[in-house]
Amino acid sequence: MNIIYVQSYPVYHDLIDEQEFAEIANRDKWMPALTSQRGYPSQLWAGGQVSLETEWQYDNLPSVPVRIFKTDQAGGKSRNHTSRALIAAARDSGADLFVLKGMDGGIGVQLAKELLIPEKIPFAIVIGGEWYHSIVRHATAVLYETEFQFKQLTRRSIRFWRTVLPENKLIRLPKSVDTRHFAPDREVEKSHDVIAAGRLISNYKNYQSLFDLSKKFKLGVIGGGPMLPLFRRKYPEITWFGPVTYADVPSYLNKGKLFFHSGYRDHYPRTISEAAACGVPPVAFDDIIQEDVIPEKIGLRVSKKDFVNEISSLLADSELLTQKSKEARVHAEKNLHHLSSLPAIREMISLALKARKK
Repeated sequence: MNIIYVQSYPVYHDLIDEQEFAEIANRDKWMPALTSQRGYPSQLWAGGQVSLETEWQYDNLPSVPVRIFKTDQAGGKSRNHTSRALIAAARDSGADLFVLKGMDGGIGVQLAKELLIPEKIPFAIVIGGEWYHSIVRHATAVLYETEFQFKQLTRRSIRFWRTVLPENKLIRLPKSVDTRHFAPDREVEKSHDVIAAGRLISNYKNYQSLFDLSKKFKLGVIGGGPMLPLFRRKYPEITWFGPVTYADVPSYLNKGKLFFHSGYRDHYPRTISEAAACGVPPVAFDDIIQEDVIPEKIGLRVSKKDFVNEISSLLADSELLTQKSKEARVHAEKNLHHLSSLPAIREMISLALKARKK
């Protein structure tokens, strides 16, 4: 069985270029590498502004062929961009299983609708932020990250057009990070009360909560984007670190006493796992991030009405903060290490093999 992992969003959606994408070490690379290690040759495909063919090698894992195909659009929302070149290559690939990362990205949706579904080629979907699309009912397996996603996909809804998925198609996938790279660093000064991270894009995150926190705490923000110049001018009291390379992200996370996720949409951003692995207690809004993502012992889930005071209380309790820091690291080492996706991969392959026999 040959397997191709496909990024549904183009690489530039995350404000990085093709070369940066090819070099970053994350779960999107470990999964095909671990799949190859189990005897199923795998590749990683994505869309980009230019074409690129290379290989990714990490640690003692098998190397992963990485192919980036030029997308067809230049404007509009990047998540909707597609690639006819990728579709053509997929048609000729002879792959037995495609694994789409992202439910609603244009590349993945186009691939499913134009090739995989009509040709009855098995495919799996790794859910990111968006948890439903009409293509999901055709998937051989759906890899989810949170209990919220599981409940949404398995319960009946007033939206009659949504398909209720059978539980045996759903596989829990840890939000894994390299806990050797993301780790506590006692050499780094805790220079900031709160650290945040993310793409600085309009209408994407709740930036107002960051501005509110900066009135009381020393706040640092990791990440670039089109809003960065404006924010630097309007909120000079915030430390805007700008874009940070993957290699340097842990040292910046370690500058914070705690990590704050301000988003209203992402149900499990990777930065929560990265912060926890660094022993920086993660904090997020309790109606967005559920307890299975941030257990009470490792961080804090706060209300939108009183989050400043709730964060203030935690920062004032040095003993509790230290305990949560230790528990966050233990939790990450036990549940989020870079090999933690192996059970999900095994189950996904098992479902794919059963689908081929039908």
